Amino acid sequence: MSLQWLFPTPVLQVDLEPDAETVAAMNVEMESFDRNVFLHPEFSDRNNLTGDLLGHAGLDQLHRMDAFQWLNQRLAEQTSLYLEGLLGPKHGLEVHIQKAWPVVCSQDGGSIELHTHRNAQLSAVFYVRTEAGNSSGEIEFQAPDDYFSHVMAIPYRDAAVSGGMFSPEPNRLLLFPSDLRHRVMPYEGQSPRYSVSYDLAITTASGQGKEMRMPHPMDWVPLTMFSS
Repeated sequence: MSLQWLFPTPVLQVDLEPDAETVAAMNVEMESFDRNVFLHPEFSDRNNLTGDLLGHAGLDQLHRMDAFQWLNQRLAEQTSLYLEGLLGPKHGLEVHIQKAWPVVCSQDGGSIELHTHRNAQLSAVFYVRTEAGNSSGEIEFQAPDDYFSHVMAIPYRDAAVSGGMFSPEPNRLLLFPSDLRHRVMPYEGQSPRYSVSYDLAITTASGQGKEMRMPHPMDWVPLTMFSS
C-alpha cells in the first residue's frame, strides 16, 4: 500500500547572485541596524531582533532604501514566476510590498518562535549573511492545525512529505504563503546572522476588481473621508 499526500504548499527557493557592491551595501545597512538597535540596552537580552516588532518608525521600510533596490527587483521577478507557475501568465494580479524589515539572529542560539504573517498573502526571506558550512538556524514550515482530521490528529513530523525544513544559505531567497506557520530554529555561529523579511499583498489591477480577489488600493476609499 502507499499513502497519497494531497494539497501541497508551494514554496519557492532560489539562490540569487548579487555583485560584490550590492552585497557590501546590504551588509552595511544590516550592521548599522545590529549596532544601533540590537546592542541598545533595551534589547540586549534578546537572542533575535526583528525590525517590524520594535515599534520604531522606518524599521519596517527597508524596501525604500537604496541598498535593497536590487533585492526588490529580484523579488519582483521571482514573485512573477511564482504566480505564473501557479496561475498561468494571464492571472491579472499585482503584488505590493507591504513592509520589509531586518532580522538579526545572535550567534548564541538566536531563534524565532512559531508564527504566521496574517496581514499578508505572500512572505519572503532573503539571507544577507550566513556562515559558510553552518546549517543551524533552519527555517521550519508546519502544516496548519486544520490541515488534518480533527478526529485523528497527525503530528506534523509524521505528516510532512518533504520540504518542511530549509537551510539558510548566503543570497538564498524563499517565497511562501504568509499563513504558512514557520519558525527559525536556534542558530549557533561565530557571528550574528542577517536576513531580510518581506510581506507582500496580492490584489487585482486598478479598476479590475473581481469577486474573491482583493481590489487594488487605488480603488479603496478611506471611511475617514466621511467623518464629520
